[in-house]
Amino acid sequence: MYSSFDLTVPVPADEWNYAQRRLKYLEALLLRIVRDKDNIQEWFSAAELAGHLLPGLPSTIEGVSRKASKERWMKRKGKFQGAWLNAYHVTSLPSRAFDALVSHILNLPAIDAIVPILPNAPAPEPLPAGEPSNAAPPWVLPLMRIMKLETDGNLSQAWQKLPERLPPGVLLPTVDEAATILIHFGLVGGA
Repeated sequence: MYSSFDLTVPVPADEWNYAQRRLKYLEALLLRIVRDKDNIQEWFSAAELAGHLLPGLPSTIEGVSRKASKERWMKRKGKFQGAWLNAYHVTSLPSRAFDALVSHILNLPAIDAIVPILPNAPAPEPLPAGEPSNAAPPWVLPLMRIMKLETDGNLSQAWQKLPERLPPGVLLPTVDEAATILIHFGLVGGA
């Protein structure tokens, strides 16, 4: 009846962390590109990192190099001021240093800076009422999983198991409400 409900992909934690941090950094760079196209940089020498005085990093070139070596930062050889040196990828930085560098790129105040409250900040827009017409209620996916994985497509058996599998705070709909939703989304045939 259903071909697949494979909704997850295994990704090693290190790769996921790298991708998430790189995405955050590239978003900051994208904003910078819009402002200043000449200052795009993902790889930094130990001297550049030491010069930024980032929290959690040593303030000397040798200290940054030792920390990078000890923690096995991603590196490559690069030419800086005529000499070949190691360049370290921004995603290898410790979290506080990474966040401070992103803040610096975006010209944000320091992480621990006291920022005055904006006196006339506009109120946030209210969230739209109701669910969009193409959004299924949160009980539908657990029901479909039960049908696929446990009851060989038997809706009646799946419905009996559903109450114990609902996410916290999600109420079980009435049979009539459930039937209407399942027919609306084409998950079961209408009468």
